Amino acid sequence: MGQLLGIAQRSVTVKYDDSKEHYSRRKLIPVNPKTLGDHLHLKRIAADLSQSEVAQKTGVSVRIVRKWEYGQACPTEGHWQALKLILHLDELPPQVTCKSSE
Repeated sequence: MGQLLGIAQRSVTVKYDDSKEHYSRRKLIPVNPKTLGDHLHLKRIAADLSQSEVAQKTGVSVRIVRKWEYGQACPTEGHWQALKLILHLDELPPQVTCKSSE
């Protein structure tokens, strides 16, 4: 029998510079919610629902739910009514306003 090739006995070391880390697409859980998106995110987590489950129940895409949570869009009145039932929301938090609708 022949011998193993030398490559099987080598190890590779990679240096990674943490300072050049790419932007994380995952939103952190807010400690002090300040925006409508923060409130929706916290309520969704409290209801133990994923973004896709909320999207399915409200009749929108996951992208729209993500936009709501990131503050890039606001729910329409019809979607807001569905969110109130799904996430057990009382009303819009007092300090939060919406600039756009989706």
